[in-house]
Amino acid sequence: MVIALFAITSCQGPKGEPGPPGNANVQSATVETVAADWVWDENSCNWYLDLEWDAIDLDMVDYGAVLVYMESPSENFYGWHQLPLTLYPTEQYSATLETVYYDYALTIFWTNSDLQKHENPCTFYNTNLAFKVVLIDASLYSQYQNENLSDYETVEKLFNLSEEK
Repeated sequence: MVIALFAITSCQGPKGEPGPPGNANVQSATVETVAADWVWDENSCNWYLDLEWDAIDLDMVDYGAVLVYMESPSENFYGWHQLPLTLYPTEQYSATLETVYYDYALTIFWTNSDLQKHENPCTFYNTNLAFKVVLIDASLYSQYQNENLSDYETVEKLFNLSEEK
C-alpha cells in the first residue's frame, strides 16, 4: 500500500501549458439537402427545412451558440455564409434564409421577397444545397464572443472542427 501511495504521489509534476482549444465543447455537421427535403408552406409563403439533432438543447440555444452557414450555390459568390442571409438569384427578387431553433431541432426558412411560390431552392439552383451547423457550448462560447464567428473559416480554425456525418 505504501508503494502504491508513493507511486501515485511521485507521478505528479508541475502543471503544463494549456493546449490549443479543442472541440470537446463544439460539435459540427454538414447537411446536404435535396429538393425532396424542402417543404412549401402556403400559410407563411416560404420553403422550409427541418433538421433534428439531439445536441441542440435549450441550454445550447439559450446560452451557447447555434451557428448555421450555407455554401453559396452561385459561382460568383462562393464560400460559406452565415445565416441569416439574403441571396439575389435574379434581378426580379431576392430570397432570405433564416433559422429558428426549438427543442432538438433547427428550421431553415427560405422566403422570397415577393412572397410568391417560386421553384424549390434546390430545383431553382439545379444543385443540392449544403449547410454547416456548428454548436458551441456556453462555457466555450463566452470566451470567443469577440471573435468573428460569422466567418466559417475562422470558426473552423478556432475550434479545430471535426464533423459528424
